[in-house]
Amino acid sequence: MPSTASKPPEPDPRERALARTIGLPELLVRALLARGLDSPEAVKRHLRPDLASLHDPFAFRNMQKAVDRIRQALRSGESILIHGDYDVDGISGTVLLHQFFRLLSATSKPFIPDRKDGYSFSRASVDAVVQGGHKLVISVDNGTNAVGPIAELQGRGIDVIVTDHHGTNENVAAAFAVLNPRLPDAGYPDRDLAGCGVAFRLAAALAGSLSRSLLQSAEFGEFLLDAMGYVALGTVADVAPLRGENRTMVHHGLRSLAQSRNPGVRALMDAAGLQHRGADVEDIAFRLAPLINAAGRVGHGSDAVQLLCAPGLREAQEAAKVLERHNEERRRVERQMQDEALQLAAQETGPAVVLGSDQWHPGVLGIVAARIAETTGKPALLIAFRGDVGRGSGRCNTGINLRDALAACGEHLVAHGGHAAAAGLEVHRDRFEAFKARFQEACARLQPAHEPVAVDGAATFAELDPHTVRKLDQLGPFGNSAPRPRFCTAGVRAVGLPSADARGVDVRMRLVDGGVILPARVLRGQRRFEELCRDKGPWTAVYSPRIARSGEEGPVVLDVHDLRPA
Repeated sequence: MPSTASKPPEPDPRERALARTIGLPELLVRALLARGLDSPEAVKRHLRPDLASLHDPFAFRNMQKAVDRIRQALRSGESILIHGDYDVDGISGTVLLHQFFRLLSATSKPFIPDRKDGYSFSRASVDAVVQGGHKLVISVDNGTNAVGPIAELQGRGIDVIVTDHHGTNENVAAAFAVLNPRLPDAGYPDRDLAGCGVAFRLAAALAGSLSRSLLQSAEFGEFLLDAMGYVALGTVADVAPLRGENRTMVHHGLRSLAQSRNPGVRALMDAAGLQHRGADVEDIAFRLAPLINAAGRVGHGSDAVQLLCAPGLREAQEAAKVLERHNEERRRVERQMQDEALQLAAQETGPAVVLGSDQWHPGVLGIVAARIAETTGKPALLIAFRGDVGRGSGRCNTGINLRDALAACGEHLVAHGGHAAAAGLEVHRDRFEAFKARFQEACARLQPAHEPVAVDGAATFAELDPHTVRKLDQLGPFGNSAPRPRFCTAGVRAVGLPSADARGVDVRMRLVDGGVILPARVLRGQRRFEELCRDKGPWTAVYSPRIARSGEEGPVVLDVHDLRPA
């Protein structure tokens, strides 16, 4: 989206011709052109992504080696331990591989570490492998930099295949094979895969090496359907970029969640209140993922595995009730911690919020950090101390790269890792203040310059009829790196007085353009509330139109990203 709100783009002369050719509204075609899709063929590929377009999984440099080792395990009847992670990405990828090995009549055991033992391979992980008598371990969403534990396992004659998307090319574990698209020598063209996506690519490579009769069986078709749902859950929950292969797999995965006959998936959808409709990206992020994550946060991640692997609907419904109880407890703990953290955050004057406590539950740090970041407009790190060591989670939505900011403070940390917008860390209590000062300095230095908000084109409110706005959903799935279409309208005015939303973050108001009045939600507008009460415009608004959810004014609502004097 090269255009910006500072200067509305000129109408594209190709718009009307392409709209007539493909039979879509001009507003939708405007967004397609802005995203570089300027031919009927390109539009078709984008709106109907094909799984056949995925890269050859053997593009991974170590894939053939990994497949050969797994086939050896299948022939000799070895037990395979699948070492996942306690978040949605790790759990969904673990279930995906376990279900695939079930299809192959192989012996596999899912293993999800306890959050208190820390991320990736721990002492408890090594003990579980050794005591279980496993000769092959496959990690999901972890393991790249687990140098010590993996060296110990390999030294005991236990082969480890790492499937992951974390870590750096420094101190890569000497595993039997490492499949991580982010490593510079990985060989795979798409670096954006989530952990579950890498696990799926391993399953695809293994399937391709097996008999054609398996690939043509109804059982394999059922597995493929469920696998796409697992990939959608993990990819969206991990906030992976929804472009390239991720977009293709999530597109099909959303359909899978609606169509799946898997008892665990059905019970999960029912528990999230989605039994009478399909799921979209927001449903995964705010309904399905919290249920799965609650197990790893206040219970144990294996509870979520038990749900997704349930053999029948009765067992699945019982397992779903366990997750619902975990989620209720998570909400209670989260509310209590959030109230305290918001009060402390209000006293922080630097470019970032860094807080620590001996009383906080480590399982909800990331959720509360996200709310602090959203409320304050600053990067937020929350750390729970146990004895001399604190483990923390950070979130950021301001454009500062958390991973880079933490790397700049590495001398004060025991460990750190993650992504640009979400990261984790471990710090000794006596280094906390020094770390905090260094992190504040790093955030001040890494503060991105303010840039105009990118838009897909100019629009009038008269163009935003419900039929057209509903058609815009065809550009989805929307998420990280794939925002909803954004349009700008100059000269809009406010009607009436604004009001704060229930969360106290956004501001609700009504905007008018050319006699058309639409309800709007100014995202993170609470800090401008007094200004919006005084000033009625005219404004230049940058917004994403959407169909209103039940209970909102509508039927079309504007999510306003930027509102500036015209």
